[in-house]
Amino acid sequence: LFCRGMPVAPHTLLDARDVHLQFRADSIVAAIPPLLGPALVRIAGEAAAESIVADVVKREQEGATKCGPIGLPHTRSAAVDEFVLAVAVNPDGVIAGDAEPRIMFAFVSPAARRQEHLNLLAALARLSQNAAVVDQIVRATSPEQVVETLRALSF
Repeated sequence: LFCRGMPVAPHTLLDARDVHLQFRADSIVAAIPPLLGPALVRIAGEAAAESIVADVVKREQEGATKCGPIGLPHTRSAAVDEFVLAVAVNPDGVIAGDAEPRIMFAFVSPAARRQEHLNLLAALARLSQNAAVVDQIVRATSPEQVVETLRALSF
């Protein structure tokens, strides 16, 4: 992935505080606020975070972004100047009653960076085809292990 001429990979966007192990929600839509909200509050403030979360929820309600073992709720927003990424992981499925997705990457991209947004979405979707990496992520025992697994990947 390239972002303003600099290589960008999910691990460079991800703060270990935003990796949620053993995460479980009633639906993908219900997962978005507790998953993405804390990162957005830190980066964009409370009011902007609420608005952006509502945009991600609306986008997800228009069309689910589930790719096998991975969920990808996302949006673009003029309220952020940098990418915001949060990850939910549960080997038994992040959605109650469903075995998949086992990993959810929720993210927000700056509105003006459409191509980088699409590149990130495509890279994360490709992860769904790599069963070994999916298994390694869901077996992680710490947020740092998830970040390190993503760092070890070649995108």
